[in-house]
Amino acid sequence: MSGSARYRVALLAACARAGLDARDATVLHVRANAVYHLPHAGAVARIRSAPGDPGPVLERFAASVRVTRWLRGAGFPATEPLDLDQPVAVAGHVATFWRYVTLTGAAGRDVCTLARLLRRLHELPAPAVAVPDVNLLGSLRADLQASSEVGDAERDWLLARASDLEQQYQRTGWVLGTGLVHGDAHAGNLLPSGAGVVLGDWDSACSGPRELDLVPTSMWYRFGRPRNEWERFGAAYGISPDGVPACLCFSSCASCTGWPPTCATPASPPSAPS
Repeated sequence: MSGSARYRVALLAACARAGLDARDATVLHVRANAVYHLPHAGAVARIRSAPGDPGPVLERFAASVRVTRWLRGAGFPATEPLDLDQPVAVAGHVATFWRYVTLTGAAGRDVCTLARLLRRLHELPAPAVAVPDVNLLGSLRADLQASSEVGDAERDWLLARASDLEQQYQRTGWVLGTGLVHGDAHAGNLLPSGAGVVLGDWDSACSGPRELDLVPTSMWYRFGRPRNEWERFGAAYGISPDGVPACLCFSSCASCTGWPPTCATPASPPSAPS
């Protein structure tokens, strides 16, 4: 069965388990998750492949639901998880369901809005819910062992690099302190709505160094974006762009962990269920 068909089966099963209408579902995007709009439920389904033991993905998704419920109760503009028993594990996949946000503009690179939201997030008191500790390299080692696309030499190099980065992390000091972080804070996760901008994609929410949320923007100019985006982000957040040395360590981690998931991504986007 193709990746497209597996996602389709998982979507139908998860919606049936949650009591949601999957008719006319459309694919919004496929990256680490397959994300569907469920128009008859006014919802979005986020589905992650979890072959073998779904426990780690279930734990991560459950944390995203807990954290966003707490954030919304605290008045922070996070995407809203549906009020149902979730996450849902079905057919080797894990799903969560969210209130659909009707966009009033195109998602773009509004780095200043992102920075202000992150500063607001970082100034919140400690959450009154359980939040997992940061996992520096995520499932890198397991992904490397499971991937058939990564050669032995590449695998050995990445594993050695992972060990080196973990040692660097232990020696790094945090200018911004530690607390609740989004974990994947880039401007593409901003959703402009009639009620204001909403920050989405909380699958990586955790407790850790706040510099982690600055890394995506700090990396952009290294890959062709203007440096002034990073400078404007820093000014809106309230830090000097050159005053957060920990970003280099986290940037290296992000580059390292990007390999195996990319190799494992289905070659074609999943089709919507009929």
